[in-house]
Amino acid sequence: MGEIGDRSHTRGKAAPSRWDTGFGGVVFIGAVLCLTLWFPNDIRTGFLFVNTIGREEPGDAFFPVLLAATLAFLGALQILLARRARPSEPGGSLGGSLGGSRLTRTNLAFLTALLAIVAGGLVLMYWLGPLTVAALGALDVLEGSYRNHSDSVPYKYLGFVAGGFCLALGLIGLTEGRVRRTAVLATAAVLLASILIFDVFLQNVLLPPNGEF
Repeated sequence: MGEIGDRSHTRGKAAPSRWDTGFGGVVFIGAVLCLTLWFPNDIRTGFLFVNTIGREEPGDAFFPVLLAATLAFLGALQILLARRARPSEPGGSLGGSLGGSRLTRTNLAFLTALLAIVAGGLVLMYWLGPLTVAALGALDVLEGSYRNHSDSVPYKYLGFVAGGFCLALGLIGLTEGRVRRTAVLATAAVLLASILIFDVFLQNVLLPPNGEF
């Protein structure tokens, strides 16, 4: 009995997933390097800057800093959860869904699907607006290139909304195995809030990818 109890105790104290910990560590370290080395030395106007009329506005580093700070937080959270989780616990972390601390075919399939969703969402976000304008122009419905309409409704929202839905719902479906109505509503709410904040309230900010055209 004592030996069985010792084995059960040892099994309950199994080491956390190295895959989960490493993934969180890479994200955290990369985000910190961006915040401390890359952005300060490469982005011109910083997080905020004062324009020519003395008004403080978001600088070129505004969105990159917010994104990197969020990734640093999520990376640290991933490490914390990985250290507390047990390999036998279902779900809850990458290790639970990807097969523990060893890199397996399931891991590679998951990462391939993840990269495909991200790439597809970014392509959709970048090209849907320009291709729509080009198609309407070819049909003589619309005049001018996408540059002429990149700040016009609804063209400036096409790529952002479609790409945002693709990214959010694709990643949710990948991790949960299904897409529920609550996920669709939450994604729509986040996209609407982003449009209101970054396109309506912040007049000098263009939604991605409109600033590239």
